[in-house]
Amino acid sequence: MNTQTDAYYPGYEIDPGISSYWERRLETEFIGRPGQHLCEIGRPGTGKTQGLYYLVDKIMEAGREQILWFDIGKGDEILTLPHYFGPTTIFTPPGCEVAIQYRDPLDAFGRPYDIEFKTISRMADVWQNIQPGRINICSFDPFILDPGIILEQVSDLFERLIRLAFRRQVIRPLAIVYDEFHNVCPAHGYGFASTPKEAAIQRRALNIIKRNVQKLRVEEYRMIVTAHEWQQLYKGVRTAFEWVMIRRGAKFGGDEPKLKQYNPRWAGCPTEQCYIALPTRDHSAPLALPYYEDGARLGRVVYRGLLE
Repeated sequence: MNTQTDAYYPGYEIDPGISSYWERRLETEFIGRPGQHLCEIGRPGTGKTQGLYYLVDKIMEAGREQILWFDIGKGDEILTLPHYFGPTTIFTPPGCEVAIQYRDPLDAFGRPYDIEFKTISRMADVWQNIQPGRINICSFDPFILDPGIILEQVSDLFERLIRLAFRRQVIRPLAIVYDEFHNVCPAHGYGFASTPKEAAIQRRALNIIKRNVQKLRVEEYRMIVTAHEWQQLYKGVRTAFEWVMIRRGAKFGGDEPKLKQYNPRWAGCPTEQCYIALPTRDHSAPLALPYYEDGARLGRVVYRGLLE
């Protein structure tokens, strides 16, 4: 458990009794039930990555699930994971390297860092290489400049997951953490496919995920993702997220009438707070989240190499 989980941001009056009630519901109805999916919505700079750390912390505390985090190369954010959550394995493509430079050789608990590096030939190979009892980080995205290659890798990734998961060949229960998931499953008009070939690959990935994301829930594979806006996610995929973590600037459309009526409330949500929307789309009181040291304050990540 993170040593700072009780060190909430000061300056915001939140009833601790109500806050504890909603946290308990999150722990029992979401964390305690592997396979439940959650999407965190908020504009850039609203603390979504902090929300992901918080959820990983809760899952690690429960002690049932393995963690697979997809590194999209946003600064030094992956440094926070081994700092708070212990032994970590980082997967990279051939000829590519993640160089980690910590300012302090000891983690949040005063222990030396335990970080392993493993090479896998393609992103989809990560499913059968997940290390039990460790934070698993798949770091492919930072080494790929060509959107077409990203699309091929991601399409292959989820097709392989579906094939292996239903044959019980992937470790479970498993929490899959994917930041900026709207790049993987974009709604119409939000994708970055620029050629007919790329568009076809993206449609294929969308159809695979849309058809099977709820089946993953039954097999105890949980997806925790973020997006800038609800409408940015492909409709056939976003409806699969039973739980929503709402941050400042979140907007909902006509397919979420209960949440849409509170768009003005979400617009004013402080960075240090969030709301939790349940599968019924009732929502919590505002929750103050703990602060996890930002990776840029802990050290530096250098990505070396390029996947052609």
